[in-house]
Amino acid sequence: MFLEKNKILSGALFFLISIEIFWFSSLPGVGIGNGGSWPSRIYHFTIFFLFAFFLFNLIKTKNTIKQKEIYLTLIIAIIYAFTDEFHQLFINGRSASIKDVLTDTIGIFSAIIIHLKVYLKEKIKRDA
Repeated sequence: MFLEKNKILSGALFFLISIEIFWFSSLPGVGIGNGGSWPSRIYHFTIFFLFAFFLFNLIKTKNTIKQKEIYLTLIIAIIYAFTDEFHQLFINGRSASIKDVLTDTIGIFSAIIIHLKVYLKEKIKRDA
């Protein structure tokens, strides 16, 4: 996979997405709709999908996927989702939402599942 060979690109994209999440959460009273709106859900799912996707690319070391790489990605990404919501408690017009964390977590797990499916598909090709 292209990104596996270009760790610098994965790292840069992961870093930029991390900054974007923090920056967007720092804007007072700004959100994409209210916490339960579809645009808000889509944003949370997508941004944390990308966060976890590039983080996993950065953590992954070889042509195999190890459980510890999956767990490390999940732990870091879910902690970041919780701290993002906690951070919003201190911003005017913002609040924390467990629904946002759950939506973030679905995006995170989806990114891992996509990685696993691509890995298995490539492994089948190599072994054939």
